[in-house]
Amino acid sequence: MKVRFWGCRGSIPRSRPDMLRYGGNTPCIEVTSYSGQIVVLDLGSGAFDLGVDLMKRAKESDGDGKMNGTVLITHTHWDHIQGFPFFAPLFNPGFTWNVYGPRGLAGSFEDTLSGQMKHDYFPVTIKQLGARVTYHDLVEGSFQFEGVRVKTHYLNHTVLTLGYKLESGGISIAYITDHEPFDHRLAVEGYERNDDGSAKSEDDRHVDFFAGVHLLIHDCQYTAREYGQGKTGWGHSTVEYVVDVALAASVKQLALFHHDPNRTDDQVDEIVRYAKERAAQLATQKGLLEVPEIWAAAEGTDVSFGEKANFVRKNSVEVGMHPSEDLLAKQLAQRKDVNIEGKIVLLGLDYNTRFASDLQEDLQKDKLTVRVCENVDSILEACSQSKPSLVVLKQAISGGNAVDICFKIRGMGEWGKETTFLVVAKNQDDMEMGRAESDVIPKESWLVEPVSISYIRTRIRMSLLRAPCKWVRASIPANEEARLTALKESCMMDVNQPDGLKRITRVARQLFDVGAACFTLLAKDYVKLISAEGLDCINIPRDEAMCAHVVSDQDFTLVADALKDDRFADSPLVQGAPYLRFYAGMPIWSKAKDGQSYIIGSFCLMDQKPREFDTKQLRTLQDLASLAREEFGAISAEAQKASCLGVGS
Repeated sequence: MKVRFWGCRGSIPRSRPDMLRYGGNTPCIEVTSYSGQIVVLDLGSGAFDLGVDLMKRAKESDGDGKMNGTVLITHTHWDHIQGFPFFAPLFNPGFTWNVYGPRGLAGSFEDTLSGQMKHDYFPVTIKQLGARVTYHDLVEGSFQFEGVRVKTHYLNHTVLTLGYKLESGGISIAYITDHEPFDHRLAVEGYERNDDGSAKSEDDRHVDFFAGVHLLIHDCQYTAREYGQGKTGWGHSTVEYVVDVALAASVKQLALFHHDPNRTDDQVDEIVRYAKERAAQLATQKGLLEVPEIWAAAEGTDVSFGEKANFVRKNSVEVGMHPSEDLLAKQLAQRKDVNIEGKIVLLGLDYNTRFASDLQEDLQKDKLTVRVCENVDSILEACSQSKPSLVVLKQAISGGNAVDICFKIRGMGEWGKETTFLVVAKNQDDMEMGRAESDVIPKESWLVEPVSISYIRTRIRMSLLRAPCKWVRASIPANEEARLTALKESCMMDVNQPDGLKRITRVARQLFDVGAACFTLLAKDYVKLISAEGLDCINIPRDEAMCAHVVSDQDFTLVADALKDDRFADSPLVQGAPYLRFYAGMPIWSKAKDGQSYIIGSFCLMDQKPREFDTKQLRTLQDLASLAREEFGAISAEAQKASCLGVGS
């Protein structure tokens, strides 16, 4: 994978002699995947030079002069899209581009993007672009194209903003720009993960998103001192916070990005020196053996990673069953289809204030139903009647407080348990008191005044677009320790693609006309495919594997359509490659030395299309599974004789 920076400046382009080394163009980064796919991250003013270079490359290539590419837009603030109308490849009929960006509430991403190209502002409209351009709305999730897997994650900014993680050829990079710590104190005090077993905060989840990446490109517009001088709520990070999260995530390299428009080259150098010093001090304090290589992104900088490597994520999976373009389009449509229009938002605010009335007006523009209440009784009555999806409260409100109100709403039924809260505290001390009083309000749901209408509106949008996760991890069996012992005694973890099992999977795939047929073994942390027809993967994380449910339920597991099954709809193997829709798994037993039989894996069928199993098909699968168990037992016995002398004798 190769990365080239075409624009690194934040907010507005700058052209000054003391800003030449790091450059004055606003964000634009070119990524070339292991397979040669071009991915462009944001189209700030740096996109102009990139476009010129791409046109030159297309002309000089040995091919037909055509080019396909992908654009990932983080958000539609002007400094991240102002190069869009000047990006030459969009005007070339021989080019094809897929442009992705965050879906809004009141309109599509394309509608928002086209605003700056209306006739009043620009001589060419978005409909007049010569290239074949397809626009895609995104929410949080993952998708894959041409050997590149993309994961998205909401950031904390004044407008809906997505962070991106790209994985290709065993290399991963994360692009995090225009992000402010969810807990504003961390911008000044720094980040440190709690290891006390408490629930993860939004900032913890932020770190988890880019954990272990080879390159983290992170917004670093301010220092803690600058942030404390009126920059709270502006939607950007500090160098202190960025260094801390990079160390917590164990990233390999950290590129400081989105330089303040007033920052000179020498001042950026000072930021880098300070960042390196802080990282070294923290590493010493925490006993860390490695710290990331830290540098500031500059226009023209190239970063190249080596030949294709093994995937760095523990128990990673390389999948060979790739979706067609039509299937990918359907999956994206399923993932973004979060029905939010008309959802009810209740504001527990003083309606006589300009803030409450303006916020209500703005939310109504987003096609939301908004109710405003001023005291405890009216809030509880409105909740009982309308069952709002989200409730915004002042911490101290006439007749009570936010914590008591949230307790009562939680007790109003199933809908109350799912309701999202945002609570606005008067100051930091009041927020700390509220947090200590109860955990009924999640840490990330607290805000501290002053908060702008745009900021709280964005937080509301983010909360509503985050649909409840439909993905249930299989529970750990009560006999897990004995089961793992039986798995070890079977000696089957050392077996790979034995002929007998390979014949059965080949027959099963043809007989049932499915995408793949497999034998799986469930270890402590991962699933191993010891025989697979239609898939070339080796290990799958246990949390992601459907076969873990076969072991947990100790029974046949049938998933007719994973997207309609709340246990699997948001699973990475459903939302991402291999885009599973159908699964049927039969348990495989192994007899241990204690004389008991334990389920150690499964014989399963998988497909990218939903399907039903009639009684005849089920009986056929059961018969084939019986033959599979016999063959499995015979191979296990041979493996024990060869590799585990004395086991089972």
